[in-house]
This record gives sequence, C-alpha cells and structure tokens, in this order.
Amino acid sequence: MTFFGWEENRRLVGVMGFQPIEDVTLIRHAYVLPDYQRQGLGSKLLDHLKTLTTTPRLLVGTWSDVSWAIEFYEKHGFRLQVNKDELLKAYWDIPERQIETSIVLGMTLG
Repeated sequence: MTFFGWEENRRLVGVMGFQPIEDVTLIRHAYVLPDYQRQGLGSKLLDHLKTLTTTPRLLVGTWSDVSWAIEFYEKHGFRLQVNKDELLKAYWDIPERQIETSIVLGMTLG
C-alpha cells in the first residue's frame, strides 16, 4: 500500500492511499481534515492517484451509510458496483459483518 498526502502551511491536512491488487487498484484510507474539506483537496488527491494507477480499474469500498463519501466518488465518475460482496471478498480482507454494511464503487480508467 502506498500513501501520499497534502500539506498546507507545513501541516498534513489530507491523505489518500492506494493498493494495486491483481487487475484493480484499491483506494485505501482517504481523509481530509474537517477544516480543509470542501476546498478541492480530496479531488486533487484523487486526481493524483489516478495518474499513478497502472491497472484498468479503480475500486473504493466504504460504509453504505456514509452518503457524503459516496457522493464524492460518484461526482468523480465512480459507479455503484452491484457485485459488491464478490468484490469485497476478492480484494479486501474484512469480516463478514463489514461486508454486509459496505458498498463498492468503481470506475474504469483510460
């Protein structure tokens, strides 16, 4: 897994990680501090991640009730994956309860 961050005034205010696995790249642990949200930093981090991705597909898993995160990814071209259980079991190592309460969004690059 690789992480990169965004600094403002020598302070780390946002991070995003990614992990290539087989034929996909997973977005892992994307966060922007609350005082810095809604300023485009998440978009810049995501755009940078896309330039580093060498697989044809990008996936992100998140909790199904985190509407703000879902809206962020959909705004950036991600779509809800109907086979989320299959994807979560194939690419993530998480408990069954987390699979039940999560969703997967994906996009094809290129």
